[in-house]
Amino acid sequence: MLAPTRIGNHTATEGIAITGTLPHIAAFWENTCRALPNAPACIYRGHTHSFAEADAVIGALAGYLREQAGVQRGDRVAIAMPNCGAYFSAYWAAVRLGAIVVPVNIRLRDEELAHVIANAEPRAMFVHEQIAAAVDSAISTAQVSPHVVRVPADDDGLAFAADADTTADICPELCGEDLAVILYTSGTTGLPKGAIMRHQDLLFNVRNAILAHSFRHEDVHLLAIPFFAPTASYSLLPSCAYLGSPVVIAPQPHPGQLFDLIDSHHCSTFIGVPTLFHLVTQDPRLQEADLSSLRLIAYSGSPMPARTITRLRQRFPQVALHNFFGLTETISITHVLPSADAVTKAEAIGKALPEIHTKIVDETGEPVPVGEIGELCFRRDSIIPGYWRQEGKLEESIRGGWFHTGDFASCDEHGYFYVHGRKKEMIIVAGQNVYALEVEKVILRCPDVREVAVIGVEATGARAALGELVKAVVVPQPGAQLGELDIKRHCSQHLPSYKVPQVVAFCEELPKNAAGKVLKRELK
Repeated sequence: MLAPTRIGNHTATEGIAITGTLPHIAAFWENTCRALPNAPACIYRGHTHSFAEADAVIGALAGYLREQAGVQRGDRVAIAMPNCGAYFSAYWAAVRLGAIVVPVNIRLRDEELAHVIANAEPRAMFVHEQIAAAVDSAISTAQVSPHVVRVPADDDGLAFAADADTTADICPELCGEDLAVILYTSGTTGLPKGAIMRHQDLLFNVRNAILAHSFRHEDVHLLAIPFFAPTASYSLLPSCAYLGSPVVIAPQPHPGQLFDLIDSHHCSTFIGVPTLFHLVTQDPRLQEADLSSLRLIAYSGSPMPARTITRLRQRFPQVALHNFFGLTETISITHVLPSADAVTKAEAIGKALPEIHTKIVDETGEPVPVGEIGELCFRRDSIIPGYWRQEGKLEESIRGGWFHTGDFASCDEHGYFYVHGRKKEMIIVAGQNVYALEVEKVILRCPDVREVAVIGVEATGARAALGELVKAVVVPQPGAQLGELDIKRHCSQHLPSYKVPQVVAFCEELPKNAAGKVLKRELK
């Protein structure tokens, strides 16, 4: 059991409860700056900035936004930048004013980028020189006129464009009901929707993040995921401010650079997506790098191949491995897989956290028996208030007080949840249900397969009576020699015949959206 760590008027331990004395995340920052001014807050490109130093920059930047851009409580402040120190400052400066942070996915296509900017209609927008041309074009298309703050590509600190006559204090009217973040969905089936998060929702998320991952004051968090990802905007940044922990910003998710950052700054947590950890386990420098400071590796966003988890366990036998789950629409992490089960239950998303209410239902809305597949649902109070400027859109997925996710899932007798894929991705072969994710997981067990996507295609000709066929689009490992028969033989060992892909295609890369999710509509 960890000894408690005193932070201001609060005691930080595993599973800490956040009380009503800190009503919004701006108060997290203020409390830690007062209690631990000399503690490191942010590390970027070799420069360590204490909470006091960062607070001075953030206060000046907030003053600039108020004076030069007229930003007030409730205004939107968009941030279109790669991971950098300037992003850290911009996030907290907006929060300080009671403005709403709009993290912009800088990998969006032109149409999606313009839609996000038009929908958010920001009062101010931070734009990194690296993507300025694309953003300027999107602003023009969106027909909005935010105050644009330019950030140079060679910036290596937190301070930029922050010339103001006064330093802005925290907005005195800010409260838990105020909106804090608008985070746009990845848009695999249409244009992105802006999920809105209130300050009180972020407080709940921070509590669950600390409970799920045992975050503590002594942690040093490696930020290898994009700032615009939910885990960064919802969990890491607010949790670090609450606990007084530093975040080490990785400009690029390159394994070698990440190894150097972990070694140099003694990072204790490393959160990423499965694709990143695949690259990490394949990097020849992994065995030699000094990564002894790590205590937690956590992954989410898509299924992690079991072989990647096994390699991580072999390389890091003393490090906790956490698979965790949550949606842009859920106000927090919802499930976490205990480290002890990381290898033995590699396909599970884990157990539901204590204050998350879930059920799995059939087509009539009735709960399914243990072990059977149905639709995963969350109680309404675990879900965001709605989508920005799309009144009633969220309610289309809410029935009887439960949010229907569109994800097929099951739960075993011990409370472990398994996701079987999107409802819209179910393939019906001769009246039999085939879950695309189930087939993908089987194919990923083949050591010569790097990635795969499974879809349903119309059955024609002599096989028209089947209705649909299972098609697998496979990305082989570099240098691997794979044929259609190899995939079918592999699947036949683990699946009934109607689930074995009738069609197999190969490609060098799967089409993906800006969030890294496969665009299956482009594979048909």
